[in-house]
Amino acid sequence: MAFALVGLIATSLPGAAGKLPAIIGINAAAAAEKTTPLVIAHVAPTTGRFALHAEADRRGAEMAIDEFNARGGVLGREIVLFSRDPSLDAKQSARVAEELITQTKVGFMIGAISSGVAASMSAVCQKHGVLFINTNSSAPSESVEDAHRTKFVFDAHGANFYRALIKYALANKKSKRVLLLTENNAWGRGNAEATRRYIAESGGAVVGEVLAPEALPDPLDVLKRVAAIPADVVVTSISGDNQIKLFAQIDPQILERQSWIVGEVDWEELYPAPGTPRPLFGTTWAWNLRTPGTAEFVARYRKRYGHTKLNYPGDVTHAAYLATKALLTAIERAGTTENSALIQQLENYRRTASEGMQNNDAYMDPVSHHVQQTVYIARWNPHATRPELGIEILGQVPPEQVRFEREKTTQLESPADTPRYTP
Repeated sequence: MAFALVGLIATSLPGAAGKLPAIIGINAAAAAEKTTPLVIAHVAPTTGRFALHAEADRRGAEMAIDEFNARGGVLGREIVLFSRDPSLDAKQSARVAEELITQTKVGFMIGAISSGVAASMSAVCQKHGVLFINTNSSAPSESVEDAHRTKFVFDAHGANFYRALIKYALANKKSKRVLLLTENNAWGRGNAEATRRYIAESGGAVVGEVLAPEALPDPLDVLKRVAAIPADVVVTSISGDNQIKLFAQIDPQILERQSWIVGEVDWEELYPAPGTPRPLFGTTWAWNLRTPGTAEFVARYRKRYGHTKLNYPGDVTHAAYLATKALLTAIERAGTTENSALIQQLENYRRTASEGMQNNDAYMDPVSHHVQQTVYIARWNPHATRPELGIEILGQVPPEQVRFEREKTTQLESPADTPRYTP
C-alpha cells in the first residue's frame, strides 16, 4: 500500500515519470533497512576454563534481547543474536573479529569474559568503528590502557573489588603483611598493580608475590610457594576454573588462620564446586540480594533456565543483561544505529539502583567508558545444602568508594579518528 501511494503521487507530478524508479528505489531501500534484522555477535570462549561463564553471559544477553523482540525489536528491526567462540588466543580472537565485521557484517559485538579476548577483539572493532560491549571481563587495563572510543565496559574490575576488600580485610589487623598470589596474565598482573596502592593506603606492606601460570597445572606447587612466605593476608587473583583447582587443594584450616581474599568470585566458579571453600570475595550482584527487581529477574531466569545447569542466575548473567539492554536502549533513544550517536548515548548512560537491581545508582564514566557501580563484599558457605544457598552478602560499597583513580586519565581515540559505522 505504501509503495502504491508513492507511485500515485509520483505519476501525478509534472515530469515525474522518469523519476519513478528512483523514488521507488529509495523507499524500497528504507523499507529493506527497517526489516533487515539487527545482528549482534556474542563472542566468548565456549570451550575451556571459561565455558560456563560464556554460557551465563549469553543467557543474560538473550534475556535482554527477548524483551525488545517481544515488543517489536528495535527501530522496527528484529534482533538476532548468534555466538562465536574466539578462543583464548589473542591473535585468533583478532582474526575472528575481523571476519565478523568484514564477512558476516555484524552490527555489534558483545561478550568477552577473558580480558585478553576483549583487548584483542575491541582493537579490531575500533579500527572499523564497530561498537564492542564488554559485558564481563575484569582487568583494570580494559578501561585504561586497552580502552577505546567504541568499547564500553560493564563489569566491575579487579581494582574496584580490591579497593573494597583490602580495606575490609586489613581494618582490624595488627600485623598487616600482605602476599600477592597472581595469575600470570594481563588480568592478574593488572590487578596486582592496582592492589599495591590500596594495601599501602590501608597500612599494609607487600612481603612478596607468587606468580601462578595461566594454565595452573600444579596448584600444590603454587600453594607451597605461598606457604613459604609468612603473611597475614593473601590477595588472590586467580580466575575461572583455576580458582576451583586452587581452592580444592587448600586446607580449610589455612583459611581460618590466614586471611585470604579473592577480587571477584563469579557464581560460575561456585556452582560447579559447592563443597570447595572460598575466602572473602567481591561481586556486583547475587540472586539473593533484597534489592528492587531482583526477585522478578530471578523468576524470569528460572522460568527459562531453571531446569538446566546454572539453574539460578549470577553476576555474569546480570551484567550481560544490563549491558545488552543498555546498547538496545541507546539505539532506541538515538533513533539510529550510527555509531557516533550511540557512543554519545552510552557515554551518558545512567541507571537507577532499581534498574540495576543494586543498592546505588550506576553511571558510565565518559572518560574511561567503564560503568561505575556498587561492589558487594561476600563470603561462601561450602557446607550449604544447595549451591545457591552458599552465597552470603556481608556488605556493599558505593561506586565512588571503589573507583579506580587511573581511569581519570584514560585516553580514548578522538571521534574524528573513529570510523563511522551504521549497521
